[in-house]
Amino acid sequence: MKTTLFSREVGYGKKDVAELETASVKVQLIYDKALFMLHSHLPASLWNASIGVPYSIISSLYKGNGDGGTVFQKWIQGPAGWKCIGCERHCLEQGETEHEANLPDKPRTYTFHNGRRQSLILQAVIWALYEKTRMFHPFLGGETFLDGDDLETISAYFVPTYINDVRFQELDKPCKAYTDTNVRVFQEWIAAPDLVLQWDGGLTEGRWMTGVYVNQAKFAGLGPYLKDAAGKRTYMEAYVQ
Repeated sequence: MKTTLFSREVGYGKKDVAELETASVKVQLIYDKALFMLHSHLPASLWNASIGVPYSIISSLYKGNGDGGTVFQKWIQGPAGWKCIGCERHCLEQGETEHEANLPDKPRTYTFHNGRRQSLILQAVIWALYEKTRMFHPFLGGETFLDGDDLETISAYFVPTYINDVRFQELDKPCKAYTDTNVRVFQEWIAAPDLVLQWDGGLTEGRWMTGVYVNQAKFAGLGPYLKDAAGKRTYMEAYVQ
């Protein structure tokens, strides 16, 4: 079933917004926790080979810095509820203010470090830690890297992500392969709602995605967008119904 919009505004229920406010911060803290662990234990040579970005830079990708740069988490409201498939870092164009960027008739002029390679690798690491912790939890006692709240958050909101597709073949589940990285990553395919946008610029069809802005572990707003078959985004305004 397709949803049709006649303006670049999309509504969210109060319960959905409240859930995303809480869930996005929990996801953010797990990102940061896992990233710090990797930086603390990986030799510099291996970090540079697998991640390819200095920790001082990539850590800001998952934190935000309060000066116009924010984390942009990508969420889908699928059949099993809200799921986070990764994140990016958005920054305002030089000289632009937050107020100017949020004017209703002004298109967003964010530039961003996509971070897809690093985000997907981190998602795969977190999912591997989750599965191993669940498997060996009875033998690990209270000394686990991921605590009970972490496991609950990952189970509820993260998407299974691996560096091969063996598990998806075993479970006969659809997945998407990301091959534009040095490390090939496979992520479970989550069906996003179909959306048709009819507005002054014409008609655009695609998938309804929900961006969630987080800055310094605080919820900073919603950024819904329509993603067409070519991957192009049309950003929209969010309002609470």
